[in-house]
Amino acid sequence: MYKLEGLEPKRVFYYFEQLTQIPRCSYNEQKVSDYIKNVGEKLGLETIQDDTLNIIIKKPASPGYENSEGVIIQGHMDMVCEKESDSSHDFTKDPIKLEIDGDYIHGDKTTLGADNGIAVAMGLAILEDNTLEHPNIELLVTTSEEVEMEGAFSLSKDILKGTRLLNVDSEEEGVLVTGSAGGELIEAKIPIEYEKVSDYVEINIEVKGLMGGHSGMEIHKPRGNSNKILNNILKEIRKTIDIKLIYIAGGTKDNAIPRQTTAKIAVKSSDLSKCINKIEEIKKKVIDESRLEEPEIDIVVTKGREISKVINGKGFDSLILLLDNIPTGVFTMLPENKDIVESSSNLAIVKIENDQIVIQVSTRSSAESVLLELRQKILNEINKTNAQYKISGNYPEWEYNPKSTLRDTALSLYKEMFGKEMKSTVLHAGLECGVLAKKYPNLDIISFGPNMYDVHTPKEKLSISSTKRTYEYLVQLLKKLK
Repeated sequence: MYKLEGLEPKRVFYYFEQLTQIPRCSYNEQKVSDYIKNVGEKLGLETIQDDTLNIIIKKPASPGYENSEGVIIQGHMDMVCEKESDSSHDFTKDPIKLEIDGDYIHGDKTTLGADNGIAVAMGLAILEDNTLEHPNIELLVTTSEEVEMEGAFSLSKDILKGTRLLNVDSEEEGVLVTGSAGGELIEAKIPIEYEKVSDYVEINIEVKGLMGGHSGMEIHKPRGNSNKILNNILKEIRKTIDIKLIYIAGGTKDNAIPRQTTAKIAVKSSDLSKCINKIEEIKKKVIDESRLEEPEIDIVVTKGREISKVINGKGFDSLILLLDNIPTGVFTMLPENKDIVESSSNLAIVKIENDQIVIQVSTRSSAESVLLELRQKILNEINKTNAQYKISGNYPEWEYNPKSTLRDTALSLYKEMFGKEMKSTVLHAGLECGVLAKKYPNLDIISFGPNMYDVHTPKEKLSISSTKRTYEYLVQLLKKLK
């Protein structure tokens, strides 16, 4: 007996559980790719595993659909690997421990991987079910979507034959995504030198317990950024007390709003009590001001050992300046729809590496011109310091198609099945649809999925009932695409 036995659709949850038992962080996808390949081959279907471990499984059309245009069902096999600070889970070898709470499945203090394992599970369930009516199907499962979309970027331009693509990588049932943002990663590196000090004591400050979340899907929500919060604390202390920087680390993924940041500072022994009192004063103020938005925020302060080496003042000054001035959160809303985010930035990661302070900012926009404007704003701040920068990980926006037969069919079917209108929107997150649309410009593309909450965080959960409805909708949509 397996944990999800008894849930419907039975085979969808069977395959989903199988996927959760295979460690599959981005760049660690060999085993999960081999598993999906093995399923396709056991079903007797044409199965392709390419050089970047993408999987394409092809299923012939059912009777009566032989002359219909082919359909691609698409998702990605990797997952964001995040866990609570007190979790001992090892993402390189441990399976996800599944928990069921009412209508929801979640992990045990870890991300669940429903983003996007549930798409893969639905695709495999459809491939094995020979009672369904459908055109030629190609199940495309890509790699490294959560980092650089390497799988989608490396996909051959002639391997897919279908003309209609169903991306099952959205997270809100009843919402049809018809466009998405492009984006890039801006990385600043502040060179640092160390200096010797005497009679200094270490103080450790940790901001934790924030909600975090997907830096596209949740960026508009009132959520704290631990890198910003801790920087504000350091800036406030420096107004009255001479402190030195020893260490700082915050955030783990560029596509997740940072939940936890730690800094080690040094203060003269004679100023220790004064500094601790000042931090406690700031701590109380920050927590009081943040409680409504971040009910579980916590700031932990501990005294450490005596310190003899610290980062020099120039490096500390540049860090404070950049973390203070680099924007994070919503940059612009869509001019034609003020309820939809057009562009944003996420001050995602700060860390010390190879005698440099590294700051990573992920930016997104559904308009290239606005993305360039946001980039310049960030670079202007970097150029005020002695930091160097590089721009990488650029992925294209998926432009809204005003004439989409697939979209019209999908919207009509939803109304027919559920008796209510399906919302059509442009998503403020990076989807592989943009990359695939560039490779296959004639593709008609839509994206949808079941209800998922708090993805990219240890609180990620998947609705069981929504998964059932979404799968039934996918099955009926295939039937409609004759």
